[in-house]
Amino acid sequence: MSKRDTSPPAFFALLLSLMMLVATADEVAVLSPLTQEYANLLNPMVDEQLIPGYYLSVYKNGQQVVDLSRGFADEEASLLPSQDVLYFIASMTKPIVSLATLKLVEQGQLNLTDPVKQFIPEFSNLLVVPEGDLDNPTEALDRDLTIHDLLTHTSGLTYSQDITGREEIAKVYADLGLFAIDGLAESKLGSLENHVEQLVQLPLVFQPGEAFVYSVGIDVVARVLEIVTGKPLDLVITELVLEPLAMTDTHFTVPEVKRDRLAAMYSPRVATYPIPGVYRRYQPYQNLPKGHKNFGVSDAGYLSGGAGLMSTARDYAKLLAVISNGFRVGQRQFLDAQIGNQLFQNQLPAGLEDEGLVYNFGPSANNAGFSYGLGIRLLEGGNLTRTDDHDYYFWAGAANTGFWIDLKNDVYGIFMTQHLPTQYDRTAEMVEIAR
Repeated sequence: MSKRDTSPPAFFALLLSLMMLVATADEVAVLSPLTQEYANLLNPMVDEQLIPGYYLSVYKNGQQVVDLSRGFADEEASLLPSQDVLYFIASMTKPIVSLATLKLVEQGQLNLTDPVKQFIPEFSNLLVVPEGDLDNPTEALDRDLTIHDLLTHTSGLTYSQDITGREEIAKVYADLGLFAIDGLAESKLGSLENHVEQLVQLPLVFQPGEAFVYSVGIDVVARVLEIVTGKPLDLVITELVLEPLAMTDTHFTVPEVKRDRLAAMYSPRVATYPIPGVYRRYQPYQNLPKGHKNFGVSDAGYLSGGAGLMSTARDYAKLLAVISNGFRVGQRQFLDAQIGNQLFQNQLPAGLEDEGLVYNFGPSANNAGFSYGLGIRLLEGGNLTRTDDHDYYFWAGAANTGFWIDLKNDVYGIFMTQHLPTQYDRTAEMVEIAR
């Protein structure tokens, strides 16, 4: 038998193999059992090429206990997911605007029971087309819409058919480009004010307080905030929420110097012919202006209180920390706790019981309620009027971002990816893993 080959090529190959073994051992060592459980749940979405990548952050007692990512936030730029990557958070904007509204309530500039017509007189002239069916005769309003109705999606407004709208009126929203997601980059109607001016010319789909219909209500609230303060929405939420919470990476338009941290947006890719093996089931989102890889770049859109913000997991965690910590920032009270605690109370009409969200979100939304910007998941057999029966609080964005707050266990988590529309919601499983 010849001597063992120790020539340079063989030696370096052996050295490389040993280095890879050490690296693999280190990688396994840093994955705690908790982190490994999350990896087992989430990594297959990347490995099976359903999404290009993701980032997950979980906090316990205010301390980060999971910092997990895989794949890419932007494949073309080789941008890795991290807690400092900027993502389009869509409807995760709603809790921020809801919190800004409660700040104005605390300051005495606004009441939740105020009629919307007090700020936008055209809301006194609205009609109702029951169930949004244009074949139905119109009805006069039974009562005025209030700020509370707008915040809880019980105003009778709806969303465009290309979002969650399911009524005939929702198709009219879509045809007009009324509060459309793509309008955040290029708005047919111009500013937020222009959108509201068009909105009041259309009928409601239910009487106020009759049903939970996921809607543009928070966008109308955003316009009310502008009117009350005399300032544009971006400045309003910066002064009321973002600056006090040191949320320095949350923007309607991402500054040029931060765009190297901007994730790319993706959407489903459907194979039109057989592809062997596991094929890539996503592609870059096609409906953005040329040269734009995501929202938050164009200045031709409108400021949306319901879906307009870009943020990072690190920044959004600051919001969840304040909500989870009695509405305090450090030793300072950010919001009166009595006002803030309304976020943890079901605000939907009692007659909807725990099935209100099913209208828009289907059977998976059973056993749930809603407050101001937060969904409420009930314990099995629980009662929404009892906060002890609330399992956790949550919400999500159209591009597959999401969060949860588990007050009883002092845990909250943020999941970020960019896939529009949402197809891979794993919130319930992530909550259980944390426990």
